[in-house]
Amino acid sequence: MFNLVLNSPRGTFDIYGNEIKYRDFIINTVRDLFDIFNFEEIITPAFEYTEVFSKSIGVSTDIVQKEMYTFPDRKGRSLTLRPEGTASVVRSAVEKKMLSSGSLPVRLFYIGNMFRYERPQKGRTREFWQIGVESLGSGEPMLDAEIMWLLDEIFFKLGFKNLELNINCIGCTSCKESFTSRFKKYIGPFAGDLCTDCKRRLKENPLRIFDCKVSQCLEKASGGPKITSFLCTECEDHFEKVKFFLKSLSIKYKISDELVRGFDYYTGTIFEMTSKELESAQNALGGGGRYNKLLKEFGGPDMPAIGFAIGLDRTIMLMKELRIEYKQKKGRIKVYFISTKRPDDLYSLKILKILRDAGISCETNYGTKNIGNGVKKAGKKGFKLAAIIGSEEIKTRTVSVKDLNKFKQYNFNQAQLVKKIMELTGAK
Repeated sequence: MFNLVLNSPRGTFDIYGNEIKYRDFIINTVRDLFDIFNFEEIITPAFEYTEVFSKSIGVSTDIVQKEMYTFPDRKGRSLTLRPEGTASVVRSAVEKKMLSSGSLPVRLFYIGNMFRYERPQKGRTREFWQIGVESLGSGEPMLDAEIMWLLDEIFFKLGFKNLELNINCIGCTSCKESFTSRFKKYIGPFAGDLCTDCKRRLKENPLRIFDCKVSQCLEKASGGPKITSFLCTECEDHFEKVKFFLKSLSIKYKISDELVRGFDYYTGTIFEMTSKELESAQNALGGGGRYNKLLKEFGGPDMPAIGFAIGLDRTIMLMKELRIEYKQKKGRIKVYFISTKRPDDLYSLKILKILRDAGISCETNYGTKNIGNGVKKAGKKGFKLAAIIGSEEIKTRTVSVKDLNKFKQYNFNQAQLVKKIMELTGAK
């Protein structure tokens, strides 16, 4: 016989209590904005065939090489827990022929858990939640600005201040090839100074060096040529229009030459929202960009697309660091129900049903029969009203209601109860 201690797996966590309230506030806020911007929800499987991610994200990326949870099913087919949301949405859009409807662009959003085998640290876990949007089927520069406008609006509504939108353009395939050729010539003499991963990246995909977390590698990469100097006329014109529309929306931005983003599928406009109130290592709030070739690579039509993703868990963490409080959902009346009788007392159950049938949220005190202790418990749990039933209330078929803020107590009969509670709380 041995003692088995069951803990949650490393890099995962349980979500409860205050975390749920932050989570609900963020999700309710983004859902409201997605409705205003006319995005529809999509829910994709938590795992896909491995090729969905390896071919889209890029075989040279750290995510594919080191961080994916990949396993064979019973027939030997390789499956992977999704490490990000875009590839799954694109797969679904192509498979379900969403892009042949004629109503382009297709505007979708998702809220889901993702999985990456990373070393757990502040702001990085192995299971994490993302909120993302994807707009498929339009290459208009105004759409780029609209997507960044939505990202900016989300964090403004959540209460963030001093935001900075970093943008860059990495061009089309031709632009990237021209830049990569020149960058390899520049960075080659510094190869000995690069970390082990970046030496591999130099051979496989030099742009990934800009994604390195080692300061020495970033310093070397930043001193080289800028990708915006290698843009073709079409890409340069598109980027200029994007900047024009951002200015028209009064959205401040900063050109960031070192911004590349972590996935190979990006083309053209890329962006990242940061907070200037946080240390640089943990100040990224969300980001995304264009991926104009991905739909075709998945066997779909040759159409452009753009999107972004926000880390839900990281957003909660940053809200707490910046002391941004979640806003309580308004409108629901809450009453703590205290009975000095047995929990199965039928009169108490009847009153509880009357309150809940009226849409009033109730919690009852199964753990204590002492009114004073019950009132203290109600206050600790954040209730403003306590409904009390003792021997006298049962005899007179009434309910005592205590206002915990004003320290006043009232006695109402059954017929008056809901109406009087509404009056006490100012509800209509």
